[in-house]
Amino acid sequence: MYPILIHMRWLDIHTYGVLVAAGFLIGIAVATHRARREGLPPENITDLGVWLVAAGMVGGKLFHIIFFWNEFIAAWRAEGLRSLREGFVFYGGLVVAALTAVIYLRAKRLPVAKVLDLLAPCVALGHALGRLGCFFTGCCYGKACLLPWAVTFPPPHAMAGIPVHPTELYEVIGNVALFLGLSAFAKHKRFNGQIWWLYVLGYSLLRFVVEFFRGDYDVHYFGIFTISQVIAAIMIVVSLAVLTYLHSGARAKAKTLR
Repeated sequence: MYPILIHMRWLDIHTYGVLVAAGFLIGIAVATHRARREGLPPENITDLGVWLVAAGMVGGKLFHIIFFWNEFIAAWRAEGLRSLREGFVFYGGLVVAALTAVIYLRAKRLPVAKVLDLLAPCVALGHALGRLGCFFTGCCYGKACLLPWAVTFPPPHAMAGIPVHPTELYEVIGNVALFLGLSAFAKHKRFNGQIWWLYVLGYSLLRFVVEFFRGDYDVHYFGIFTISQVIAAIMIVVSLAVLTYLHSGARAKAKTLR
């Protein structure tokens, strides 16, 4: 654990915050570069990135309040406003940021599906850095295990001294793989929206599997599944349905043009 990157008498700079900010900035920079290459106005992508940062934080906190109310209240009573620095649900940030992107792109009359395809790999890259921040903070930790790659957190961590799955690093690796895979496949996409929904599908599958190794949940549905797995399962079904629909539409259009 290394939760404080820089400690000063009057200010602590948290590692998690720095890495999350770095993830957003790098993601926006990569998206802006790709926008130029694809003939999209880079200044609009940069502006959109600022909106997505705010929307992602608001959505992540909102979902945390909704789905982890007791945990939120306990932290609020203990730390007050300082508690708002922690406790974000990625799916909440993703949903609110995606809706914000759609509204912004429609207002600017930019192709929604094409821009979302451009953003998808960048979201995965930024998320990888965010999960690295989780690892240094010690949140989102895994269950106890005796595997060679298990990690041990120091006190006052809830699992101090006990080897656990490095679930944060599992997601770092998975998100980097998504970034590389989606970036490579983008050159061969068959219809607009394909890369975005492949990202949603890929991340949901990743999250569903990783959740089996998480050790920081008190509530499990049916004694097995976490709330994130329930959301992931819904997103898997939705993304498969949308991909099937878009693929059918693309095939029908191709036949018409023949």
